[in-house]
Amino acid sequence: MPSVRALMQHWLIPKHLQGQLRMTEGITVNGTYQPMSAAVAAGATVELHYAGEESTVKPFPGPIAVIYEDDQLLAVNKPAGLKTHPNKDTDTDTMIARIGHYLGQPAFITHRLDMATSGILLVAKDPLSQAIINRQLATKAAARTYSALVSGDIPDAGTIDAPIGHMDDDIRRREVREDGLPARTHYRVLHRFGPYATVALTLETGRTHQLRVHLAHIGFPIIGDPLYGTESAARMYLHATTMTLTRPFADEQLTISCPANFEVPSMGKAQH
Repeated sequence: MPSVRALMQHWLIPKHLQGQLRMTEGITVNGTYQPMSAAVAAGATVELHYAGEESTVKPFPGPIAVIYEDDQLLAVNKPAGLKTHPNKDTDTDTMIARIGHYLGQPAFITHRLDMATSGILLVAKDPLSQAIINRQLATKAAARTYSALVSGDIPDAGTIDAPIGHMDDDIRRREVREDGLPARTHYRVLHRFGPYATVALTLETGRTHQLRVHLAHIGFPIIGDPLYGTESAARMYLHATTMTLTRPFADEQLTISCPANFEVPSMGKAQH
């Protein structure tokens, strides 16, 4: 029979949270607190009681497009132009505020998308599931893929391995620089049409604005990128298309998909 500790490790609960659960006696087996060394019989009911930090984001009634939902997780298609999370008091309409209204309870962010980026945004419904997903993202056990629209004759595939750091004269912007943090992006062309190409992008690291900075660095900035692009458009053509992870508290691989449906400049729609 596995121990409580073995179950905590199997469920990828971070060690600091295991310690908090132990100190608060937040682990029960069939309704009774059990130490980490206790054996857990097959069919036993294990409950974890952990409050986490209270959310300060007030719910906001706004439309959301649900892609996936279960007891622990919710994935939505975030539209371009909407912030993931407020960063000032006047930011009342954000994706996390809309999700809180939809759920009727606070949501727990596992990752963020830039305001101008659309696509899959995954949140947890409880703080332990949030910690599990955050750990998967940090250890690369979870993977994310993006689609972008660029112009020019970008090579069919490649890897961009270039460190990223803050620009000296603009706190918002990043750039490739020798004293930056390591950053690696993999890309491959999905389709070419006219002067444009859609590319699939995979993050090996997760630096702020990484995809945007890396594509601009190799001479193929994302169409409509307000910070790093050269071609204006109605939106920035960057979309989170897939996310693969292990469901919290389950031995089940989960792949969430949300294809990009770009309105290609002067050429109509192209779905990728």
